[in-house]
Amino acid sequence: MKLLTFEDGIVRIGGEELPGLLSDLRVSGQVRFDEQQVDKSSGKKKTPQGWEDAEISLTLTLTTDEAGTCYDKLEVLNGYFKKTDGKANPTIFNVANRHLLARGVRRVVFSRLDSAEDNKTDEIRASLSFVEHNPPIIKQERAQAKTPTSGELAKKAAEKAGEAIQGPEAVIGGDLS
Repeated sequence: MKLLTFEDGIVRIGGEELPGLLSDLRVSGQVRFDEQQVDKSSGKKKTPQGWEDAEISLTLTLTTDEAGTCYDKLEVLNGYFKKTDGKANPTIFNVANRHLLARGVRRVVFSRLDSAEDNKTDEIRASLSFVEHNPPIIKQERAQAKTPTSGELAKKAAEKAGEAIQGPEAVIGGDLS
């Protein structure tokens, strides 16, 4: 798994420096709501359901210099954006940045690449967007959706049978004799 770092205006992926200067880093998070339409009401009922995955965006300024043109540098960034793992999925990166770690972000996926230029300078502003990657917790899901064992099913059946064997007096609460 590759390591993504941001230090001193330089962004690195797996130790390789990305072209351009880091000019902006933003992290956003928000609450996930379950919205339900309420009868005879103009609004919706919103119930908080946890948090959405954090979104991270950073802006790199790509200049033309002795290292290459801004277009060459954009091509390098596009190569990282299109890079896949062994199964043709987008690459997941571990993060080493104090800002992101303070927000609880440990792993990200490169989710978007935007670029813009104007006719006044020989620069391209590239916006790289990442989404927090929280892999499914298989053990927790299995615990919640656990299939009962045959011993557990037998025990539950015996409990229900014991309730049914009780006479009517136990159900009614009185002595019928």
